[in-house]
Amino acid sequence: MSHPARLLLVDDDEMNRDVLSRRLLRKGYEVELAEDGQQALDLVASRPFDLVLLDNMMPGLSGIEVLRRIRRTEAGNELPIIMVTAQHESENVVAALQLGANDYITKPVDFAVALARIESRLALSAASRELRRARDLYRLASRASEDGLWDWDVNSGRVYYSPRWKSLLGFSEGEIGDRVEEWFSRVHPGDLPAVRAEVASLLEGRGGSLEIRYRIRHKDGRYRWMENRGGVSRDTAGRALRMAGCQTDITARQTIDAETSLPNRLWLEEELRAAAERPSDPGPAGPERPGLLLCELDGFDQIDEALPDGRVGHLMAAVAERLRGVLTSMPEAASLAACRPADRQFAVLLRQAPSVDYARVLAGRIQSALNEPFSLDGETLFATVGVGIALAGNSTGDPLLRDASAALRYALEHGKGRIEVFQKELREHDRQTLRLESDLRQAVERREFEVHYQPKVNLESGEIAGFEALARWNRPGTGMVMPDLFIATAERTGLIVALGTQVLERACSDTVELRRSYPHLTVSVNVSGRQFAEPDLVEQVARCLASTGLPPCALHLEITESMVMEAPENARIVLHRLRDMGVELKLDDFGTGYSSLSYLHRFPFDVLKIDRSFVARLTEGAQGIEILRAIVDMARSLHMTVVAEGVETQEQAILLKALGCPYAQGYLFSPPVGLACLRELLPARFPVAATALTNTRC
Repeated sequence: MSHPARLLLVDDDEMNRDVLSRRLLRKGYEVELAEDGQQALDLVASRPFDLVLLDNMMPGLSGIEVLRRIRRTEAGNELPIIMVTAQHESENVVAALQLGANDYITKPVDFAVALARIESRLALSAASRELRRARDLYRLASRASEDGLWDWDVNSGRVYYSPRWKSLLGFSEGEIGDRVEEWFSRVHPGDLPAVRAEVASLLEGRGGSLEIRYRIRHKDGRYRWMENRGGVSRDTAGRALRMAGCQTDITARQTIDAETSLPNRLWLEEELRAAAERPSDPGPAGPERPGLLLCELDGFDQIDEALPDGRVGHLMAAVAERLRGVLTSMPEAASLAACRPADRQFAVLLRQAPSVDYARVLAGRIQSALNEPFSLDGETLFATVGVGIALAGNSTGDPLLRDASAALRYALEHGKGRIEVFQKELREHDRQTLRLESDLRQAVERREFEVHYQPKVNLESGEIAGFEALARWNRPGTGMVMPDLFIATAERTGLIVALGTQVLERACSDTVELRRSYPHLTVSVNVSGRQFAEPDLVEQVARCLASTGLPPCALHLEITESMVMEAPENARIVLHRLRDMGVELKLDDFGTGYSSLSYLHRFPFDVLKIDRSFVARLTEGAQGIEILRAIVDMARSLHMTVVAEGVETQEQAILLKALGCPYAQGYLFSPPVGLACLRELLPARFPVAATALTNTRC
């Protein structure tokens, strides 16, 4: 159904505007009004009109000037303009026609004449648009030197395919007939429904033109990407008579990654399909089969966040260049091809892989090449890469890409710079991971997690000053799951946000109960990176304190250095809001991240928590003691309290006390325990004997 024409009526006389607009509205037109020239120009610039009725004589901008300005941007066949003039303004009429006016009517307006001229101009404008569309279609179809033309006689069902159309698919003139199925039967099964639907829509008059991309099978068995454009001609009753257009090969455009100029995932999937259909080469040392190496930079997310906008693309281009260099240096280089199947991944296709050992050697050379420093805008960046390897028929019938992905996931999860070859056990590992994620999601929904508490001991008095809240999961049917396993999965899936909120609520509630007997107690709760990035973190903490009644000073939030440095300015704002609320802030795992005084003083931390790795080295000699002494002295200069974690021996506790560290936690005093056990521990004392440091400069 066509929309009514939209007219713009420009006249400074309100009565003229009102009378004429009412009559035009009754004739079914949409009418907008302008009372002066500037308003008319603003309306033309802001929305489309089909025709303008423009009064010649107006104060300010005259009709002639408005006409002149409109014609700078709108041609006469695009936007017809009819001038409205007085009988004696013949000179102005001539000037207006010379400037591009399409017609004129005189005042007083004879509405029947005006209506006839409006309808005439609208019809001419529509015919002009249809003529331009036909010319565009003709120009499109005439590009036969590059594109394949086709012309479908709908009534007879015969289709003319030009020689170029056939050659794009690898066929000669006599190898393709004139049936429409010569086209449709070659379209990729995954794309065929969309192609048929688009063609049917055009034939039935529900579309103006055909424009679709799809894969079509070449004579060599591979699929090529095509872009097909066309139009339809109809009889007077609107029935389709012919449909014609052209087909363009866009395989390179569809299958090349713009940043690296390497083939992309679409290319890789087609190559893997073709490779799977080829018979194996027996080779002198046994059958050779296709293989795939999948590579990803370790810690890609951190690299992406650390680099300025756009720089990660430069890095990936540099990685691609080194990858090309490695492949050209390898024996059997002609059978190797690099590609980029995902933003963070690269792959090497081995069309005929001699052996697993060959694939391992290739992976090792790739790692060595990428281990060399990258220089980006004068800055040096070091990177390591994990590699997953899969060979066709290697203990599974699954596709190579899926097998290589499983091997790569395992490599990335178990350390940096690893090379893993797919084995069927990795598929079981993936299944277990999926089950873990599913069970973890249900556990969060059902609030199945327990909170255990590890005491924090005052090294001077030996009494428990507080405790750290730690999540524990007794997984049904499995038993206690190690925190490192489920916390990492919760982080990856985003479930850590809901889990962290549950731990915070439980810890605050339990601490309120314990403080009735021990009012000095405080509780430390870890904040994950995902939680810290939540925009309503401060509000969540405030709601929890309000609902449980825990004083803000009794809550310590533990935040790691790496979290703060991901977005320092935002972190500073969030930390100050928490500190203004009265919550104590603890810098967790100090010494494992940036550890820089240049930023530490900018954030309102109250407590510095020394990582267990420093405590473990405390009894190894003078160097370990001096490092701890420096950390304690630095914290004191910044008016921060110090807590040492991971204290396991009496000797470590004695040395920490002698160095001036006031608090410690670790298995020397107690492992994390449930609430009932914590109640039994609270009256206890853990005396740490004072002693002089020997063999050191204390």
